[in-house]
Amino acid sequence: MVSQKRALVLLSGGLDSVTALAWAQQQGYFFQEAISFVYGQRHIREIDAATSIAAHYGLSHQVVTLSAISGSRLTDLGDIPQGRDLSSLSETIAPTYVPNRNMILLAYAAAHALLGDAMHLIGGWNAADALNYPDCRDSFLASVEQTLRLATLREFTIVRPLIHDDKPAIVRRALALHAPIHLTWTCYLGEALACGKCDACQLRIKAFQEVGVIDPVPYAITIDWSQCRPYSELNV
Repeated sequence: MVSQKRALVLLSGGLDSVTALAWAQQQGYFFQEAISFVYGQRHIREIDAATSIAAHYGLSHQVVTLSAISGSRLTDLGDIPQGRDLSSLSETIAPTYVPNRNMILLAYAAAHALLGDAMHLIGGWNAADALNYPDCRDSFLASVEQTLRLATLREFTIVRPLIHDDKPAIVRRALALHAPIHLTWTCYLGEALACGKCDACQLRIKAFQEVGVIDPVPYAITIDWSQCRPYSELNV
């Protein structure tokens, strides 16, 4: 009998997707493989991170190169914003939103899953991203799930274990699940060190500070970790 928990994980290489992967493995999902996408983003550090994470879990890793998705600061529309005040974000679309990205990636992932018997598409969509990225919202993902079922006649589920989690909650989950946080890459820039100033870095740093753990990823700026424990002491 085919396992009803056969899954394909969308692995970006960041903190969110590795936490979703670690959770799904704990829940007994059987992974067909991990899939990552090159869609015109400014660097492939996150793809390198995804490759390392897949190897850590012993997963086959498929990297798919798509046509560039234009119209975003992450791809071709100006510089990456740095140093923005993120203390009072409203429900406006972020400048780093990539138009319709998750619709495109999920459609491709489902088509790829049809080559095997995976029934579940797993990813790290979460409440923090849903505020400024409409294609990360639960309502959108539920709609795509239904659309994929109609389009494929397969009872796909889009598994989104972090959908109600903010960034500190995700860090706590990752630590509890012993996810390889040190292998992840979150920064929107692809330099040797994470910049510490882009939106993604700021949210990640603040989350680790709130949890009280030093982020194992090195940064190009000085960060106050004085109230935090070293990651190496957590036996992860």
